[in-house]
Amino acid sequence: MALSIDVIIPSFRPDEQYLLPVLGLKRPAGAVLRFYLVIDDPAAKLPEAIRGMADNNTIFIIVNEKNMGAAAARNRGIASSAGEWLLFLDDDVLPEPQLLEAYAAAAAEQPAATGFIGLVRFPPALTRFSEAVLASGSMDIFSIAERRASFAWAATANVMVRRTAMEELRFSTVFPASGGGEDVDFFLNLMTHNKGQRLHCVPQAAVSHPWWNNGQPGYKRPFRYGIGNSLLGTLHPQFTYYDFLNTPETLLLLCLLLPVPGWTGAVLLMMAGVVCIEFIANAVQVQKRYPGSSVTAIYYAAVLRLAQDVGVLWGKLKKGQLYRIGERFHDDGRIRKINFYRSNTYRTVKWLLYPALAIGVAMWQASVN
Repeated sequence: MALSIDVIIPSFRPDEQYLLPVLGLKRPAGAVLRFYLVIDDPAAKLPEAIRGMADNNTIFIIVNEKNMGAAAARNRGIASSAGEWLLFLDDDVLPEPQLLEAYAAAAAEQPAATGFIGLVRFPPALTRFSEAVLASGSMDIFSIAERRASFAWAATANVMVRRTAMEELRFSTVFPASGGGEDVDFFLNLMTHNKGQRLHCVPQAAVSHPWWNNGQPGYKRPFRYGIGNSLLGTLHPQFTYYDFLNTPETLLLLCLLLPVPGWTGAVLLMMAGVVCIEFIANAVQVQKRYPGSSVTAIYYAAVLRLAQDVGVLWGKLKKGQLYRIGERFHDDGRIRKINFYRSNTYRTVKWLLYPALAIGVAMWQASVN
């Protein structure tokens, strides 16, 4: 029986510079290939070059009646397809010529695998902000195929799943429509459904991804990802644990103390100190990860972390889940219920400086009373 791969590409803004190379990829010998381009905006202008490739035999174009979001668009592609393997690609990646051949070889070698993680390459940093994105570690999932043999989840920019391993499982639409958290949720469900089997990494199955917004500063994406990630703890409580409060949580707690008579000055001083310590801890960690990073990149990296942490906190607060403040999530799919246990450079610096800050504020408060 011939290997069959269906490529599912959700697209909100179809761009021929990315889609044509995907649709024109070299087909592996002996494999059956179909492409499902799901247009998630009925008003989007579909380039004629792409429209002309649709033959409803190997290339299908599906247009949603309204914008349904990335998760729902992928689900529609799944429902329309019938291949043994489902390859999910983003609509803004450029594939390496051997992409499909690498996946086909992996599937032939491991036909019982749950799925395979491909490599997503980003170009060298164009700006100080893109330098900060790399230094912050927020992009590590895209290159996970280079660093691990297997992992619990993958970015849906480039990942292939076996249909029979997935069965009725679909991407949840409770997450932000523009993306954030739904990929982690889907693949953790897939892992659980398949008795802990993880996705195998195939670094030879590579695509290139451009910098969002040409590498210019932007914080909506990490904030949105934070909101999406805030849902993961309630959906997968087995992977949660509690930890020391992060900076946004600490500032929220201090805000509650502002009305206390005689404490306002000390609380404001404490809040300023907490923010300063956040930037210092980030600076030490960034320099350790990427020696020689600029001051501007260090600043951006700190704000990126804060944007995501604020997003997570906001997601919990808007659902009234105050009890989840301090809750953290193991997105590597490992169940470790030991709380307050993690240690790294960033945390060590913070918890060395916090006592000094508390003592300094206490001395200042005593001097003014």
